[in-house]
Amino acid sequence: MQREIQDITNQIVQKYQPEKIILFGSAARGEFDPEKSDLDFFVVKNDRRSIHKRMITLYRLVEKKLPADFLVYTPKELETRLKLGDPFIKSIFEEGKLLYG
Repeated sequence: MQREIQDITNQIVQKYQPEKIILFGSAARGEFDPEKSDLDFFVVKNDRRSIHKRMITLYRLVEKKLPADFLVYTPKELETRLKLGDPFIKSIFEEGKLLYG
């Protein structure tokens, strides 16, 4: 699993040039179960397209062997969510593992 996380991270960095990548969810907590879990990546990138289009871009760019989900925020969106105290975003930063940036 660690090799797959690193491979996906490398692909995101090379193909999408993000500012930050954080692994969150079960894999970050050490509870990953290949039968039930997926890899969750929170990506920060200054990209003006809609959040949906940003996520689709990563699904198309990244080759993966394990199921993976991508959540892509711009720095401004992230700043806004943190200022609002968004519990989901806060949990990503509290429990997540910084992979890049």
